Amino acid sequence: MRRATAVALAVVLSAVLTLPGAAAAQGVGAPLVGFSLRDQHGELVTRDDLLGRRWLLNVWASWCPPCRAELPLLARIAAELADDDVGLLLLNAGERAAVASGFLETQGLDLRTLVDPDARERGLEGTEDVLRRMRARGLPTTFFVDADGVVVQAFVGELTPSALAELLETAFGVRWSP
Repeated sequence: MRRATAVALAVVLSAVLTLPGAAAAQGVGAPLVGFSLRDQHGELVTRDDLLGRRWLLNVWASWCPPCRAELPLLARIAAELADDDVGLLLLNAGERAAVASGFLETQGLDLRTLVDPDARERGLEGTEDVLRRMRARGLPTTFFVDADGVVVQAFVGELTPSALAELLETAFGVRWSP
């Protein structure tokens, strides 16, 4: 009886921790992991480049329906909060620059995304290695990173305007009306 209760509790706890919005094991409260990745235009971006500004770091893929659905909202928030010193950087989960940028272009989205390195470029890690170290548990995942490079909030699942407004206020003290 005790064993069955423990197993049931483990199953329930596991389900709760993977619900949309759960921030468990996402590195909240810790510095964002170090990385060196290229964006879709070939420019090298490191974690240190993000210091001094607050960031939404959104993990996405072109094949992920909830990721595709939230991208227009993220583009809107990036434009509206640029004066509040909040930036947006996408981190594509395992796709090459041509795939990721091609998708963004077909959607009319001018967003910067980090991508997997070209196979000819040795020495750069892949996005999947970075995501593993970040403990990203699903797609999409949005990390809220403060100006000191600390992950202050993480959200797993498709962001809605109301959820994003609440998270921005909680993480950064920024008021935004959807």
